[in-house]
Amino acid sequence: MLHAKELRFGNKVQTQNGEIISVQQILGNTLIYDTQIKVSREMASVNRSYKTSYMTQVVEVVKEAEFQEVHPITLTPKILEKCGFRNFVREEWILRIGGSNIDFTFDSDGLRLMRPAQSWTSIRYLHQLQNFLFAITGSELTPEL
Repeated sequence: MLHAKELRFGNKVQTQNGEIISVQQILGNTLIYDTQIKVSREMASVNRSYKTSYMTQVVEVVKEAEFQEVHPITLTPKILEKCGFRNFVREEWILRIGGSNIDFTFDSDGLRLMRPAQSWTSIRYLHQLQNFLFAITGSELTPEL
């Protein structure tokens, strides 16, 4: 289960049935991941008038999930590649953002920053990686999963 304080707009997570969703809004106990506006228009008659009148109905459809129904997406080599990472030597992975390369190691403990000094904590989930990269680069990581 995820907590609201771990998430931000645009984070990718998955539902219990495995559907990958993007966070659009965070509420008290739920998050909104999809909104659609449906517009329908019907012809309406006005008391034997020859004028054509229409009735328009606008309905907003909101999909939301409770936090206990949402789970993090575990990082894998395949997901790292979809995020733009390149693997050169064994556990070494490189991500190019702008004109700079960011070096990481990836093993069973997760993803770790290599330079300027190896990090002490691991990034294990996609939403953590998205938040970390936004914090250090100001760039959004938007993988197509």
